[in-house]
Order: sequence, then structure tokens, then C-alpha cells
Amino acid sequence: MGAARTVLSNLRDVRHMGFCYLKHHVSTSASVRGIGRVTVRRGSDAEVFSQVFSSMQYELQYLRQFDEIQRRFEDIKMCGKIPLIIDLGANNGASALWFASRFPGSRVVAVEPDPGNAATCRHNVRGQNVVVLEAAIGSEAGMVNLITDNREDWTVTTERSAGGAVQLLTVPEILESNSDCELFMVKIDIEGFESDLFESSTEWLLKTKVVFIEPHDWFFPGSSRHFQRVLGGMDFDLLINDENLIYVQREATASFSDR
Repeated sequence: MGAARTVLSNLRDVRHMGFCYLKHHVSTSASVRGIGRVTVRRGSDAEVFSQVFSSMQYELQYLRQFDEIQRRFEDIKMCGKIPLIIDLGANNGASALWFASRFPGSRVVAVEPDPGNAATCRHNVRGQNVVVLEAAIGSEAGMVNLITDNREDWTVTTERSAGGAVQLLTVPEILESNSDCELFMVKIDIEGFESDLFESSTEWLLKTKVVFIEPHDWFFPGSSRHFQRVLGGMDFDLLINDENLIYVQREATASFSDR
């Protein structure tokens, strides 16, 4: 990163996260305005926090659909349920913190297969209504291996293997474990494994108001094929923000499981 770009990035971070966030340059501990103290490891963590809180890649308020998104959130609470946000590929917990702060009263289930990332995520979300699951996510339960190959913490990938070391969960299993909740939003950034997640058992999408997906065809050609097919056949609006596709289920077709 050039000097001018670094200065601009720091200024943007100060604007959105506060001056104390810049401590990450000299320490692994920093503070995000409105969130509190967080761990920012050397490597990709600072960029992850910057993407989430400075670039605001999960911000929804600028969308024309925001009022109906907020209405769905409030309707879930009015029905006596907890709005459930599932963060698939939670990394260091920055996105989970964003969702928990933007939607108070929700429960965030943060799924992260990498042990180091999961530990940092647990530390960063302490005190929040966030459940961290050290696992991968797919269309069917099983096991996976982590493919690191000296990659940055945010580019660790997963590969199905019967003898794998990491448990593979499904979205229906997460919903079953959170029966006091109603699915509201799902964020998906799983480094190409979306090809597996959307291969089958996608009925949970019918209950989801908002889906964030970061596609990875640039690195894993064809990995978006299944989610394009599945979501293209459902009644979702499609929007784009930075690296993410945002699918918002149209109000007339969004449904609660207990209706």
C-alpha cells in the first residue's frame, strides 16, 4: 500500500472507528468507537475491521429496501422470537460485532473453522449476544480439512474429507439449536465453499430476509454456480455493495416458520 493510500485509509478509519483504533499499528489491542476494545492481530485483521466499519460493506440503511428490512426485524421480535443473524466465515469477529451493534436484540451465530480466527472472534465478541462455533458450514454435515498454504487468515479454505479435523455444520442444524429464534439474515464469506453450501438443502433461504454473499469465482471458477441457480429461482432483489452481493427477499414472499 502506497504512502498516500495508507494516510487516506487511516483518516477514513479515524472518521468511522475513532482515533484510538490507530493503536493497532503499534499494538495488538485497539478500540473501535461504539464497540470497545478489540484484538487486532498482525496481518489481515486491520483490513477486515476497516472493510466492516470504515467501508461499511454490510451497511443496509442506504437501500430503498431498508424500511422493510427493519420492519421484518421488528415483526420477529413482536412475535416473541429473537431475530437470528448467522455469520458464516466470521473471521476475527468484526462482522459479528457490526451485526450485533446494528441490530440490537438479535442473536448472532458466528461460524469460523480456523482455530486462530475463532479464538480471536470469541475474544472480540465477549459481552455481546454472539455465539461462536468453531466449525465449517456446508449443505450436509461431515468433516473438512483446512487449506492454509501460508495464506492470510482471511483466505483459509475448506475441503471435505471423511478424515478431516474440523466439523462441518448445516444451517438447519444451527436453526434447530436456536429454536427460540427466527432466521433474519445470513452473511456468507466462506472462500469458495459456497459451491457446497448451496448444492442442496437450501429451504432455509425462504425464511431469510437478507443474504450477503461474497462470490469467489475470481479464485474458484464456478463456485457461484449453485447460489446463482438457487437464489435466481426465488423472489429476491439483488444489490451490490463493494465485494458483496446483497439479496433481499421481497416483502410479499418473506414468511415466518410459525405462520
